[in-house]
Amino acid sequence: MITNRFEEWKERQRLVGVRQGVEQGIEQGRLDGERALVLRLIQRRFGEVPPSVHKRLQSARQHQLETWADRVLDADSLDDIFG
Repeated sequence: MITNRFEEWKERQRLVGVRQGVEQGIEQGRLDGERALVLRLIQRRFGEVPPSVHKRLQSARQHQLETWADRVLDADSLDDIFG
């Protein structure tokens, strides 16, 4: 009886871990997609992108990426996006 409960608990914990891993993977995929989109928009608008911009994009969070994506539309320079 105790063994069965332990096995049930262990299986539930495993499923929780799997679910958390899937959720983290989905979130990482979204961030990667947003980074790629912002990079593409910047490249399309301004041409070659310096390594410093690549670095900023890789460390940015979702909110920052969204802000930068919005700024690309009106920016006259990279400084207008990241300033």
